[in-house]
Amino acid sequence: MKKILIICAGLCLGGVERFAANISLFAPKGEFEFHYLVFEGSETDFEAECIENGAKILRVKSPSLNHTAYIKALKKILLLNHYDIVHSHTQFNSGINMWAAKRCGVPVRISHSHTIAHEQKIPLKKQLYEDFMRSLIKRYATVFLACGKEAGEWMYGTGSSKRRSPDFTVIRNGIDTGRFLFSPENRRQIRAEYQLSEDDFLIGHAGTLSSVKNQEFLIHLMPEIRKRRPNAKLMLIGRGTEEVQAQLQRAAIACGVSDQVLFTGPVMNVHEVLSALDVFTLPSRREGTPLALLEAQANGLPCVISDVVPDDAVVTDLVRSLPLEDTAAWIEAITASERSDPEKYADIVDRAGFGRLTAMEPLYDIYRR
Repeated sequence: MKKILIICAGLCLGGVERFAANISLFAPKGEFEFHYLVFEGSETDFEAECIENGAKILRVKSPSLNHTAYIKALKKILLLNHYDIVHSHTQFNSGINMWAAKRCGVPVRISHSHTIAHEQKIPLKKQLYEDFMRSLIKRYATVFLACGKEAGEWMYGTGSSKRRSPDFTVIRNGIDTGRFLFSPENRRQIRAEYQLSEDDFLIGHAGTLSSVKNQEFLIHLMPEIRKRRPNAKLMLIGRGTEEVQAQLQRAAIACGVSDQVLFTGPVMNVHEVLSALDVFTLPSRREGTPLALLEAQANGLPCVISDVVPDDAVVTDLVRSLPLEDTAAWIEAITASERSDPEKYADIVDRAGFGRLTAMEPLYDIYRR
């Protein structure tokens, strides 16, 4: 049985974290032994599932607190457990992980890119850090993976490193499509739970509350949306820092829509909550290949997304991509959205190659090789 260490910042409610958890949850039974290395203080939403499925959770202090202490703790874990494979999902921090794994004799070292270029110019210090980490990844990783073509080209094809850009493999962000199938019963139950009527026009978004995910954009659209759909409400599914959530709540108050913006916090039943929505929105400033968009399409939801979201996650006719600058188009697209035959779309997403088995099997083949 091959022993695999998966390094991720945490196993919380987020796209990268969900994908990392799914690796062990979807894997063939008895073929691999999975350990997860997560940072102390991170949320633990998916940990119980992974442990129940046989995985082991290891914790270290975040490298952002002390890189030297992190490297020491990481090398101790690597030397103690004798892994066959290290699979790192921590973006540029993967440079440290690949170097340490090489030093500790791990034969297979996998770097996995989950995002694309920054939406704005970054400070020189950060750029130098990213270029250095990118050079370590290129030098010490043996396998290069990405969630999509753009994420791979950005991580492995640019930077100050003079080394040849390595070939990379796209591993699709697979989901259990059947789990996200539209359910009238879930729609009734979730709307009752949140005290919503069937007449309410429910706009939804799922993701970490952050400037990158850009939920404030949706809040600012709400006054105009409610002129066209007076019964419109916005549901923001996910957690953020207290500071970010307070900022979004202030924005809702300033726009006069505080009673129409629902903050659910973290939820473990997103597959059920999606059925309660009428339209899904993703106004991100930067994305890799978002699981949330695939889940929304599997649920048969009309989707309005920003044009920075890579089109490799667009696999149905449900999606409309718009520039963030064109707020009028966003208002028109959202208010005109209607569900139509939602039950058919889970199968379409599955046949597009994003089902759990089709998407993840190439990763398990890499582990086997």
